[in-house]
Amino acid sequence: MSLLSRLEKVAREDGSRAAVAAGEERLTYGELLDRIGRRSKELQGHGLPFVVLDGTRPIEFLIDFFAARALGRTVLSHPPQLPASLRALREAAVSAAMADGSGRSGPGNAAAIFYSSGSVGAAKAVPLSDASLEAAAMALAEWGEVRAGDRLAIGLSPAQILGFVRGALNALLFGAEAVFYRPLRDPLAEAERLGAGAALLPSALLPLCARHAAPVRLRALRCGGGPVAEHDAAAVESVRGVPVRAGYGLTETCGLGSRQRGDRPRRPGTSGAVAPGMEVAIVRDDGTACGAGDGMPGEIRLRGPAVFGGYLAPEDPDPFDAEGRLRSGDAGFLDEAGELCVRGRLAFALRSGDRILCAEEVEAAIAEHPGVAEAAAAPWDLSFGVLLVLAARDGSGALLDEIREHARVRLPVFARPKRMVPVPAIPRTASGKVDRRAATEWLNRAP
Repeated sequence: MSLLSRLEKVAREDGSRAAVAAGEERLTYGELLDRIGRRSKELQGHGLPFVVLDGTRPIEFLIDFFAARALGRTVLSHPPQLPASLRALREAAVSAAMADGSGRSGPGNAAAIFYSSGSVGAAKAVPLSDASLEAAAMALAEWGEVRAGDRLAIGLSPAQILGFVRGALNALLFGAEAVFYRPLRDPLAEAERLGAGAALLPSALLPLCARHAAPVRLRALRCGGGPVAEHDAAAVESVRGVPVRAGYGLTETCGLGSRQRGDRPRRPGTSGAVAPGMEVAIVRDDGTACGAGDGMPGEIRLRGPAVFGGYLAPEDPDPFDAEGRLRSGDAGFLDEAGELCVRGRLAFALRSGDRILCAEEVEAAIAEHPGVAEAAAAPWDLSFGVLLVLAARDGSGALLDEIREHARVRLPVFARPKRMVPVPAIPRTASGKVDRRAATEWLNRAP
């Protein structure tokens, strides 16, 4: 069954049910299907090789997606705030690849093209099929994460794979309402005022949620797009009364990988159970597999129906190993319960003998200090450097000395930061992840 067919099935059950909202605009399932039909007729006369989706207008984004797919057209997703010059370059590259059919995964058959976050190297064009998107959207049905009649507050753009699949598709294909909003001062209180039962936010906003003390009536806060700090998650749960559930996934897997289940207690330090239909292997440098519970980290590799077929540009590397598994570039291990523990990006890790320490682990250790609001670690001078957003905006040498002493106690010698630089904000990519290339440049420029 196609994504549009699933949407039509939900609409037939109750077309008057609320489907999607953004700002003052709200559509029922019946109204949404009517808008999709009218938009399909508008697009029919256009000879464009693909339809560009506007991530700043969530409702139009979804209408254009389904309308284009009804005509068999590929869609290209642009995240908000993408410079016009980069938009033009991306569109030209996609046009060229689709014209000559040189993409490994058959660009003419791609349902949608999203771009990877670019956390390591340049962002890559990722063609996703209808089958992969459907597999990812429907995979968690047996876990009961979304139910008909729910209202899900989505605090990120549908142009990001997390907002599109875990947000919009999960809500619409199960008869729930997707409410897009812009998180500002208190994302949880704002979601509650929208009448939502749960919220979906980028992990980067969890510290902001933890700064407030007022309890809110939300069934769950679901996070993604980066690691979740345990002290922030614990604060949201204990003070605000909202269970926090995180997960792991890639653009290349339509956002699917593992999830912390809502019907089980959250296990700190893990990204949850492997999602139904997905296979996760942990592979050492020598190619041998690590078993669950042995504590040995290796590269996370994934296989399953939600995994894409290969990058659009032929010059991008083949991301699969000899077994057909996607090489994620992330370090991690499976714990004794079979849950996935993600350490961080291998490209930003240091090794000492058999030990691996990732930048994400360094910044998490530094952020435990009460004087640190946020931290971003990046390779610097054969070790790490760290950018710090200080909790009290106090850049005094005494506070920095305290943080250095904290790092000395918490981190092994080879991974202790050689430079700490206070900054007003952490550089981030369009998807909200730490921009470690920019962080390294800031460390180099700092006096």
